[in-house]
Amino acid sequence: MTDFEYYFHQLPCFNCKKTIVSTDLGWLTAAMKDDVIAQIASIIAQDSVDPDLSVNVTCTKDEAREYLLLNFFGYSAEELVSQIEADDEKEVADEIAELLEEGSDVVVFEHEVALQSCTDCDTDETSN
Repeated sequence: MTDFEYYFHQLPCFNCKKTIVSTDLGWLTAAMKDDVIAQIASIIAQDSVDPDLSVNVTCTKDEAREYLLLNFFGYSAEELVSQIEADDEKEVADEIAELLEEGSDVVVFEHEVALQSCTDCDTDETSN
């Protein structure tokens, strides 16, 4: 198994854009996390802070399998070892094969990061 971990990162609130809140990045390798954070920083620097940010995650064939199973099929790291349903395994293999048909040895996925709102903004929203 590749070194995937579930990451969080401190990012601005999507409402006030000032308060920093813990934001779920999902299952990534350390290198993927660094790349995702750099892409998010670039988006934020352009003052393009939307509630849902879309960045790219580049994976090898082996990483792509685990990335899909963890992030899209909802498996845990422990389940990846021996508890993957055959249908899910086949669907992931087919998806990767389709993406690799273009002759590349890497796969690029669109990865969504949902910014969170801070407690002050949550309070303002509920009091209106």
